[in-house]
Amino acid sequence: MSESSKTFLVTGGAGFLGSHLVERLLSEGNRVICFDNEFRGSFKNLDHHANLTIHNGDVRRPEEWPDVSVDGLFHLAAINGTRHFYSIPEQVLDVNVQGTINALDFVRKRDVKYFAFASTPEAYGIPKEFPTPEDADLVIPDVRNPRWSYGASKIIGEVYCANYAKKYDFGCSVLRYNNAYGPRDFEGHVIPDLIRKMLHGSTVMVEGDGDETRSFCYIDDAINGTMLVMEKQTEGFDTFNIGVETETKISELVKKLEKIMNVKIDAKYVKKDMPGTLRRLPDIAKIKNIGYSPRMTLDEGLKKTVAWARDNIS
Repeated sequence: MSESSKTFLVTGGAGFLGSHLVERLLSEGNRVICFDNEFRGSFKNLDHHANLTIHNGDVRRPEEWPDVSVDGLFHLAAINGTRHFYSIPEQVLDVNVQGTINALDFVRKRDVKYFAFASTPEAYGIPKEFPTPEDADLVIPDVRNPRWSYGASKIIGEVYCANYAKKYDFGCSVLRYNNAYGPRDFEGHVIPDLIRKMLHGSTVMVEGDGDETRSFCYIDDAINGTMLVMEKQTEGFDTFNIGVETETKISELVKKLEKIMNVKIDAKYVKKDMPGTLRRLPDIAKIKNIGYSPRMTLDEGLKKTVAWARDNIS
């Protein structure tokens, strides 16, 4: 899949990750169909481009999928964001599972040669091994906790991907993105939510006790990893963690943002009912072996994100 001038369908292409991927594909001379319904994204994230087609529709409805032939499909459409996991878990499952089935049926029926599925470290549940490798167990710690609706939907999606790819013989990459952040990430994740709160008040409520860790990966590095996997994996089924090798405490993140934003806040740490994992640190040795090397430091990435947020987050 390394040749230029291909045609790609990107579901969720108006969202944070999707819009950056669409831009990258276009910049390399490809034609792109962006399929989205703007539930969490916006077509305003994408500039007009002669090789870009916007298709508005719901991935749950087969009749709303575009009638096109493509060389590859990036399935990024999903309901994400912790707030949604707790408030509309049934819709999270519906969109994420049915959308993935429809995406795989699209690949099967149209003989698409490459399929990439956006997954998540939420699929590891509460990991027992750090750094966490791709072959770690995929776990739903408690089916009564609605926050695992997202992780469960992605585990189901991965199982579908593995079986479809084997039966119908197409290249399939599962990409577990670890805490991607950057411009256009409006809400639902720790960095944009903290920035929004810090822009509007001196007292900031922070979920947890501050000792929880995450491994924050700047969007450009996440897209570089996505493109690299597509170039290197042309057949078969495989899974890759995409992220960085460092973990940052949430309390440390707050201090970094204070410095970058030149503000002083009173952080109030609040225990959350039914929380997720306390640590997140991916093992990225596998993707590094095919040439991946994240370049953006957290400090520089936060500066770029804050600069964007000041103009775009209300």
